[in-house]
Amino acid sequence: MKEKIVYMTDMNLKTGFGIVAHNVCNGLAEAGYEVFYIGWGFKADSGFRRGNYTLLPIGNGPFGEDVLAMYLQQLKPEILVIQCDTRMCMYVPNELKKLPNKPTYIMYPVIDGCVWDYENQRTKWPSNWTATIKQADKVVAMTDFGKNILKANGVESTRIYHGVDTSLYKPVSEEVRAQIKMNTGLGKDTFVFGGIFKNMQRKNPEKYLQAFKILLESKHLSKEERNKLVLLLHTNPQPMGGGEFDLVQQAVDYGLELGKNVVFSNMQLPPENMPLIFQVMNAYIHLGGMQGFCIPLIEAMSTGLPIIAVDSCTHSEILGDSALISETPTYDGKHRVTFGSYNGVECDIPNPWDIAQKMENLYKEKSLREELGMKASQRAVKVFDWSIIKKEWVDLVKSLIIDETKIPEEWKKLYEQTKV
Repeated sequence: MKEKIVYMTDMNLKTGFGIVAHNVCNGLAEAGYEVFYIGWGFKADSGFRRGNYTLLPIGNGPFGEDVLAMYLQQLKPEILVIQCDTRMCMYVPNELKKLPNKPTYIMYPVIDGCVWDYENQRTKWPSNWTATIKQADKVVAMTDFGKNILKANGVESTRIYHGVDTSLYKPVSEEVRAQIKMNTGLGKDTFVFGGIFKNMQRKNPEKYLQAFKILLESKHLSKEERNKLVLLLHTNPQPMGGGEFDLVQQAVDYGLELGKNVVFSNMQLPPENMPLIFQVMNAYIHLGGMQGFCIPLIEAMSTGLPIIAVDSCTHSEILGDSALISETPTYDGKHRVTFGSYNGVECDIPNPWDIAQKMENLYKEKSLREELGMKASQRAVKVFDWSIIKKEWVDLVKSLIIDETKIPEEWKKLYEQTKV
């Protein structure tokens, strides 16, 4: 009989949670486990097969509050994995205590910053979230950044990165890139700086527009060079589309011409078409100041794009030496300029003037773009390819599932007691 695994998170394959869970679940199923996926946002009368696993619907609770115990009682899985912001699953430990035979609970939490501390150690995490995380049987950190913060707060964890399909997100020649630009109406001779993010405060969306405006005003660029520059932002640019900021209005107020200087692309692209967004770009920018990981970052790496990112949270760890890293401003050379976000976690603020200078450097130096793009692509294949990440998940699950057929008779009773 196959061991059963229940995985719970967002079911949407256009979100980071959904992309990661889909690939992890497929990988575990390919390894011989029977995998069930409780999908937040999936409303239906019954489940269905998606990939190699079974997708299960939720009830009225947005995070599975009213169906998790029922599914666990019915399926009796050996392993439960929940990938979440901690606030989404604080109810889980109490639900598991009610079960006569609870599964091994693996929590895969987002650690996307730190709580302000007077000593400026930048390792504190919200105490209520830490208390919830400690009740998991096993904790998986998405990065070493997250692992170190967890450890500083008394939580041991195993680090497993997110992954990318390097056969789908791959570099293209300049000729192919020019053709894609022509097909999308951008013009083959344009130089496209791109960004992909959710329009929300902690992603610092307005800083993309500010940095680009500063670049366009550079005295080192000719009028002809300025006319070739395009900022392509793949996001919902207005509140009516689900964003927090009216980026269209902000772009106008900054003196940027919509459709010429700044282009907002369609957020509803199917996953299989997403590589085209990266392949139309000449360079990628990421300015988020609270980031637990960042799937688009490794997708851009895999596509072989030169990248500019902020020295915040996980970015330097993920990128290694394959990008230009912009230091965030400080008050006094030591304490970073931040703003408080949800539950006291601080968000770093980028320096748009430094970002603009790095954009100009990339634009001017083809050899630098080629060097960084090659390093990024190689690092994506070596570190983040899904074949590597799936194996790490399989190895982790194997280490947590005990083969009862190999347990000595005198140990079986003790093992049964520990499962309760």
